Amino acid sequence: MLMLLIKIMENPYAKMLRLVILSPLGIIGVSFLFLGTAGIFLYGILIAYKPSLVYQWQSWIYPLVFLSISAIFIYFSLVSLRKNNLKFLENVRKEEKKIKKGIFNYSDESSEFGPNNRDVEILKIIKDSGGYVPILRQQLIDSPFDIQEGIESIAKLSLLEYLRIPEEKGMKITITPKGLDAMELPPITFASLVPWDISLMLIRANLLYREGNYEKAILEIYNLLERALKVHLIPTIENYRERWNEKIESKVGDDEKAKEMYSWKGEKTIASLNALWNFYKKNSELGKKWKALGDAEINDVEGMKKTMDRIVDVIADTRSRYAHNKPGGKYKKDAYRIIKLAEILIGVLFENIKEKSLGS
Repeated sequence: MLMLLIKIMENPYAKMLRLVILSPLGIIGVSFLFLGTAGIFLYGILIAYKPSLVYQWQSWIYPLVFLSISAIFIYFSLVSLRKNNLKFLENVRKEEKKIKKGIFNYSDESSEFGPNNRDVEILKIIKDSGGYVPILRQQLIDSPFDIQEGIESIAKLSLLEYLRIPEEKGMKITITPKGLDAMELPPITFASLVPWDISLMLIRANLLYREGNYEKAILEIYNLLERALKVHLIPTIENYRERWNEKIESKVGDDEKAKEMYSWKGEKTIASLNALWNFYKKNSELGKKWKALGDAEINDVEGMKKTMDRIVDVIADTRSRYAHNKPGGKYKKDAYRIIKLAEILIGVLFENIKEKSLGS
């Protein structure tokens, strides 16, 4: 009997009913339901002793009024719950649009594989809730995460095809086989390596590719590498600003206008991808990282260097080619190739920074 009761209480519909009746409006409705039911029960007992009460409308009208008021309050509790959950899904869709447009929240981190530990934990909450949005919202409220964090993760997981958001009137989120597989992977798989803005640009490039916007996907990858170097990688070099400006001075001489134009300005620095890469490669400790890789795994360190150089060259050349002519049918092939090359390059570069920060 106890096990049956537990199963009933764990039923998703029973959980949603609890949410309805435990809301402020629901509690009022249940109170009137109790009064109305008690009145009907009392009326039934009294009528057995005094049948004439059947003709006295005052005896049964009040319980019916209480029951009617109860139905109204419970109805509005249900409407309010549904409205809040539709708003939740609407906010998820808005977050998806923000990611598609490249509007990022730089305060968070992600992993090079797309989702991070927080996303996987929220994926598990979705599974535990059965995907029913009312239960999911309540479990998010009761969890260490806030609602906005849940919205951000669900939007990202949806774009990554780890789950499916319901249609406009639907109220159930479905976890895909890809999402189920992710929950079986060890947590270290999703350790944060790549900054949130870079990871989301990579996600957006993949999304553009899936939508058939191959030229935009190519441009997104080029912009991603530029941003990674300007905002995250080059600033890890000691005295990077002075070194960069010295390099510019040695090239332009006494041309003050050129010095001002090409001097280091962070993300607004005017420079080609190859120039940024060569500066980072020469001045950072990446060579030591490659040497360590060579000692442990790769015999040809110079081959490793040439491979990384070649990846940057391919991405830069592909972007340049598409900026000047339209190869048509090659869009899809080239977009796919440079997305995968960028994933490899970004993974190695930020692994280097991660290991360096852990060792310091």
